[in-house]
Amino acid sequence: MRNWKYILERVLWSLAGIALIVLFAFTWRAKSTKKCAGIQIELKGNAPGMVFIDEKEILKLINEQGVKVGTPIGDINLNKIEQSLLKTNWVNKSNLFIDNQQQLQVVIEQRIPIARVFTASGNSFYIDSVAQRLPLRQLSAVRLPIFTNFPADQEKLSKPDSSLLKDILHFATVVRKDSFFMAQIAQVNITSSGDFEIVPTLGDHIVLIGNVEYLEDKLNRLYTFYKKVWVPSGINAYEVIDARFDHQIVALKKGLQPIQYQKGMMPMIKIDSLVEANKNADTTKPIVAPVPLIDRAKKKVAQSLDLLKKAVDTIVKKKQDTSAKNKIAKKPIPEKQQDNKVKGEAKVDKKPIAKKQQDNKVKLGTKEVKKPKEVKKGKSDQKQEKVKKTTIKENNKVTDKTLNNTKKSAKAEMPKQPKSNNN
Repeated sequence: MRNWKYILERVLWSLAGIALIVLFAFTWRAKSTKKCAGIQIELKGNAPGMVFIDEKEILKLINEQGVKVGTPIGDINLNKIEQSLLKTNWVNKSNLFIDNQQQLQVVIEQRIPIARVFTASGNSFYIDSVAQRLPLRQLSAVRLPIFTNFPADQEKLSKPDSSLLKDILHFATVVRKDSFFMAQIAQVNITSSGDFEIVPTLGDHIVLIGNVEYLEDKLNRLYTFYKKVWVPSGINAYEVIDARFDHQIVALKKGLQPIQYQKGMMPMIKIDSLVEANKNADTTKPIVAPVPLIDRAKKKVAQSLDLLKKAVDTIVKKKQDTSAKNKIAKKPIPEKQQDNKVKGEAKVDKKPIAKKQQDNKVKLGTKEVKKPKEVKKGKSDQKQEKVKKTTIKENNKVTDKTLNNTKKSAKAEMPKQPKSNNN
């Protein structure tokens, strides 16, 4: 039973499919015998108000393919008509179909130009969002960024020219997003090196942009300069505004000459090599600064070199003075001079030393020895030597060398005590 049910379901589904195919064939045959009731054309684009191709031109292209009002629908080849429409430069996409009312619906998406480019020979063309070259065709007023001095006229471009065209596309895309620069930029000149220069609408100056790398940052810095410096100074105060350098704007006022720098004009000076050369050089001769092309730069370089020279000289002098002082402090005194000083000072200082010793005995609280016979031999000698040393250090305010000499002379002149009989 299950097999019969399965077979019956298969048969019914196959009969239903055949019926649908037959029905579709009959309807298509009936529709193909009908004629085209009309042609409806719709233009679409990303920018409203921009029209570069009209309905009449599209209808003319469709009529050239043998499609007109009253043409049998079966004779209309929609794919062939689409390919013929895409061959035109201003058509980006096309979509054709026949609705239930037997009307041919044509939907065209046109290309929108974003910049106009003038070549060096004077010709011009448009480019769209994919850098596609478009012929001059304008059915409505359009304001676009203008680029001048493009090197090539032919449609097939070389690699440098195609990369330059992509840079133009990027520049135009960034500018179109900013309403201020769309109004301020009159045209953009292309130099022989491929850099860009802006000619403003308001103001008698040129803005140097360079390449399109970090273009948004350059335009932001330029806008800040316009707002804070250009407007307060006057719209005609500057001749050249340079935005090619990172994090800065370099402006040249009218009547001044720009500084022209070339490689090798200003040599690089290393401080280490300058210090080593100054040690061996003759300090009486002045250091000659490098000769630049501008007097102002020459003076600044000379001043900096003089300052470096003075700093090096002071450091060298300090080192010499410290080394000389260290040598003097470490120099030993010969033994012969010390002996002579001891002999000379011992003769002079015989009497005052004995008096000082008696005074020091009183100050230090030492007991006077009235009976030297009772004093032992070893202890009395040690006490007398200690008293002699302390009295010399406290009372004789002389230099270290004279103190040492007086100690030796005192020991030499002191009389020896007699031996005690108590032992």
